[in-house]
Amino acid sequence: MFLKRFKNLCAFKPYYKKHTKLIVALLCVMFMASSVGVFMSYLMSEQLIGITGGIAETAIKFTIYILVAVTIHHINWFLWSKFAFKLSKKVSKDIKKDIVSNLLNTKYSAIKEKGSGYYLERLNDDVNEISTFLGNVAGTLVDVFTNFGFLVIIYFLSPQCGLFFTIGVALLFVIESIKVNVDLKNLELVKKSTEKANSEFNEIIHGMKDIKGFGIKSEINAKMGNANEDLLEKVYKKNTKFEFISRIATYTQWIIDSVLVFMSMLWLLPTGRIEIVTLLLIFNYKSLMYDTVGFFSKLKGYYVNGDYYAKRVLEITNNLNKEEFGESQKEIEEGKITIKNLIFSYEQKKVLDNVNIELSPNTLNVLIGSSGSGKSTLFLLLSKLYDANDGMIFYDDMDINQIDEKTFRENVCIVNQEPFIFNDTILNNIKIVKPNANLEEVKNACKLANIHNEIQGFENGYDTILTENGTNLSGGQKQRIEIARAILKNSKIILLDEPTSALDSENQTKLFETLSQLKQNKTIFVIAHKLNNYDCFDKVFELKDGKIKAE
Repeated sequence: MFLKRFKNLCAFKPYYKKHTKLIVALLCVMFMASSVGVFMSYLMSEQLIGITGGIAETAIKFTIYILVAVTIHHINWFLWSKFAFKLSKKVSKDIKKDIVSNLLNTKYSAIKEKGSGYYLERLNDDVNEISTFLGNVAGTLVDVFTNFGFLVIIYFLSPQCGLFFTIGVALLFVIESIKVNVDLKNLELVKKSTEKANSEFNEIIHGMKDIKGFGIKSEINAKMGNANEDLLEKVYKKNTKFEFISRIATYTQWIIDSVLVFMSMLWLLPTGRIEIVTLLLIFNYKSLMYDTVGFFSKLKGYYVNGDYYAKRVLEITNNLNKEEFGESQKEIEEGKITIKNLIFSYEQKKVLDNVNIELSPNTLNVLIGSSGSGKSTLFLLLSKLYDANDGMIFYDDMDINQIDEKTFRENVCIVNQEPFIFNDTILNNIKIVKPNANLEEVKNACKLANIHNEIQGFENGYDTILTENGTNLSGGQKQRIEIARAILKNSKIILLDEPTSALDSENQTKLFETLSQLKQNKTIFVIAHKLNNYDCFDKVFELKDGKIKAE
C-alpha cells in the first residue's frame, strides 16, 4: 500500500522538478527554521533555570537570546510561506493546464457519462491539495524536527521521563493514525456526494429556462435539496467521527499527564531521581511533545490524502478514454462520404443496424427520421464524437479512423442542434473557428447565415457581449451564429444536425438557398426530423428503426 501511494504521488514529480531552485530555497529555509526551533528549546530551558533559581542576569540574557531566535524563526516562516505559495501557484497552473488539455482530448461519450461535477472537483479542490502538498509536508517536517528536539532534551533531563513520554507518544500516534484512516474513508464518501451536488447545481444553471418554463421550481429545489442533504449528512458523519477520535486522543493525553504526576510524586521526587526544577522543565515541554504527535498525524494525513487526491487527478491526466485518430494528413479534396454496414448500440440496445449511405462530392443531402430513429447517433459517428461498434465510414475513400485529428477537424465541420455560445462578443464567438479572419469575412459569413442585419440591430453590433451559452439570444439566432461559424470555417464537408429546428419558414428557406450555393465546392449533409420542401436536395434518405428505409 505504501509503495502504491508513493507511486501515485511520484507521478506528479515532473510538475515539481521544473521548479528545482524554488524547492531548494524552500528546503533551506525549512532547515534553518527547524534548527532555530531546536536551539530555542535549549534557550527556554536555560531561561527557566535562571527564573526558578533567582539568577536575574541569566534569565535576562537568555530572554534576549530567545527574542533574537524568535525573530529569526518568524522571518524563516515568512520566507517559507512565500516560497510555498509560489511553488503551489506554479504547480497548480501546470497541472490544471494538463487536465484541460486531457479533457479536450477525452472521448465525448466518456465526458457525458462522468458529468460536470466529476471534472470540477478534480480541477479545483483536488489540484489545490496536490499543489500545496510539498509545502505542507515541508512545513510540518519543520514542526516535527523542532519538537523532536524536546524529546531529546527530556531524555537528557530524565531518562525515566524520556522513556515514559516515548511510550505515551507512541500510543497517541496509533490513535492519531486511526483518525487519519477513518477520515480518509469518510472523505471519499464526501467527495462523491460533492460531485453529485455540483452536477445538480450545474444543471440548475444551464436548465433555468426549462425549469421556469415548466414551473418545476419546487421539484428541482427538492432534487437539489436531496443532493445537499446527502452531502451534509456525510460531512456530519465525517466530522463527528473525526471529533470522537480526537476526544479519545485528548483524553489519553490527560491520562498520561496524570500518570506522570503520580510517577513524579510517588517515585521520582522521593528517591531523588529528579529535582523539582527539572520536573518543571519537563512539564513545560510535555505540551510540545503532544504537538509532535499532532504534527506526525498531520504529516501522515497530508501523505494519505495526497495519495487520494493524486489518484483522482491521475484518472484524468492518464486519460484512459482518449480520442483515437489516425496519422494520415491527406486533405479531403473531393468530399465524398461513404457509410458501409454501420452498426452502433447503446449498451444492449441496437440504434443503427447495417446502415449504408453514399454521398457524392459537391452535393446537398438530407437524412430524415422520427425521434429515436438514430439520426443524431449517426451524426455523432460521422463527426467522430462516438466510435462505431462495427462497419466503416469513409471520407474520400479514407477510413475515418486513419485521418489525423487536425486534418479531420479542419475538413469536417459540425453544426449542432443546440450550439454553445461563449461568454464573449458576437465577433469573437464567430471568429473562434478562424482567429485570423477579418471583420469583413465575418460579416459576409453572417450575411449568408441571414443573421447580419439582426447583429447590426444590437446596441454594440458585433461587439455585443453575449451571456453564458447565449441566454440573451433566441434559439434561431444561436443556430444562425453557429451556421455563420461553419461558413467562415470553410471546411470541405459540413454536417448539420437539425439546423432548422429553431428557424421560422422564411429563415429556413434562406438557409437552404445558402446551402445550395455552398454545395458548389462542398459536400453538405443535413439531419432533420421533417422538412416542408425537399426540392433543393440532391439525395433524401429516410432512417427508421436504425435502418435506411428509403432513398
